Order: sequence, then C-alpha cells, then structure tokens
Amino acid sequence: MSGVGRGAASLIVLAALLAGAPARAEEVPEQAAPEAGAPQASSPSESYEEYDELYFEEDVGESDHGDPLEPINRRIFWVNDGLDRHVIEPISNAWDYVLPDFVQHAFRDAFSNLQFPIYFFNDLFQLKPVRASEDLARFVINSTVGIAGLMDPAAAIGLQKRVEDFGQTLGYWGVPAGPYLMLPFFGPSSVRDGVGLAVDTAFGAIGWFIPFWASAAMQAVETLNQRSLIRDEIQAERRAALDWYAAVRSAYTQYRENLVNDRREGTETEYDYYPIVAEDEE
Repeated sequence: MSGVGRGAASLIVLAALLAGAPARAEEVPEQAAPEAGAPQASSPSESYEEYDELYFEEDVGESDHGDPLEPINRRIFWVNDGLDRHVIEPISNAWDYVLPDFVQHAFRDAFSNLQFPIYFFNDLFQLKPVRASEDLARFVINSTVGIAGLMDPAAAIGLQKRVEDFGQTLGYWGVPAGPYLMLPFFGPSSVRDGVGLAVDTAFGAIGWFIPFWASAAMQAVETLNQRSLIRDEIQAERRAALDWYAAVRSAYTQYRENLVNDRREGTETEYDYYPIVAEDEE
C-alpha cells in the first residue's frame, strides 16, 4: 500500500486469523523487599508503559487526540501483523523468487498509474491546479509512451509523482486528524483518514468498469508485489523496534502530517500499513 494505499487496500480476506495479542511479560517470583533508601527498579509493565508514552510523545502534533483506543487498536494490529507474517509475507517471498526486480517495479508503476483519478481530483480540491495539470500530463505520458504505466518516462522529464488523497484534502482545509485508529486489513489510520479512504475508494473508478473478482485480484497482486519490494526493510524495522505497534503508529502519524503539509514532495511512501519504510529506490 499504490500498495495498500488510500483507496487501494488489500482485499485478502481470511475466515480465521491468528488473533495474537501482544505477548505478556512472564510472571516474576516475588522478591524480598529492598533495603530502605535503595533505588527501586521499575516493573516490566511500568517500563513498557513509560516507553510507549515517550514514543508516542514524539509523534507530530497532527494526531492531537492521541490513541484513546489503544487496547483495541493493539489487538487489531496484531491480527493484521499475524496475517502479514503468516500469509502475505510467505506468498510475497514466493512472488519475489519467481519475478525479477524489473518486472516487480513495472507492476508497481502500472498500479500507481491507475491511481491517477485520486491524485488529480484531490489536487483540484486542494486548489493546486499546477499539480493537477502535472498529474494529467504524467498519466497521459505514462499510459502511452510508458505502455500502460509499466514504465515512468514522465519522471525522466521532471514530472515526479506526488501522493494526494482525500484525507490530505480534509487536512488541507483544517479538519483535525482525530484519534488514531487501526483498521482491520487496512492498517493504520485516523478518523479523518478513514473518511478519506472511503471517498478515495469511490475515486478509484477502475472498479466500476471491471468485475469485482477482477478488481479484487488486481488489488491482491498489488499488495503482494509491493510487499515483496520492501520485505528486507520490514524485517529490519521489526527487529529494531522495541515496540512494533508504537513504531508503526509513530511513523504513520508523522508520515501523514508531512503529507498534509507537503513536506515530502517527490517521495511516495504508499504502503500505509508500514509507513515506517520508504518506498524502495530503483
């Protein structure tokens, strides 16, 4: 997520998932009371809570309502993460084994090209006619010279892709992000971005012209392709994170803040489930 991006989320639906909750700290046998005046070590749960609070304080102020639904969000996150670890990642590894990198990059560019209506209309909604005209030019060039978007010749002449969605549009007009949300299958979001996701889904008009099964298959392929391109980065970030949930939450809120304020022009981190990982460079 555009990978599992706004309006193009994964439709891989399973009947049963490993609804794994975060592992709880093992019970520690009761120890003798410390001597008077001796420093007392904090319990594992206290350390965890202190870390989580400090980590989230680093989030950019856009998510001013914080994470009041954290207990529910964490459980949904671990279900999503279980789906990724046990289903999406193994299949994407096989995908990566079969397809060379240049084919995967071609698929990525083609799927991104199909998001043109979302970028174009949201640029107009944000009163950015120059960017909207660049989006239109990119789409025309890449759809023709670039062979249905499999290549990106528009970037070679200076027409770089910029991600725009309705969540950003609402933020542009001053709508606050609201509480942080973890959506089943769709990944990190907020109240504002959840509304934006619904609107962008309508803008992704390709689903209007092809059968549902074909649209679902395309989105599944897009998810697997994008996941295979960033698998090494995801593994590295998972190993480095003391709290994977907090790391993704912090990265997501900062990522969305930057997009709303146009502080990352020319970068396209579209796999919103793992915004901590920037899209790979060719």
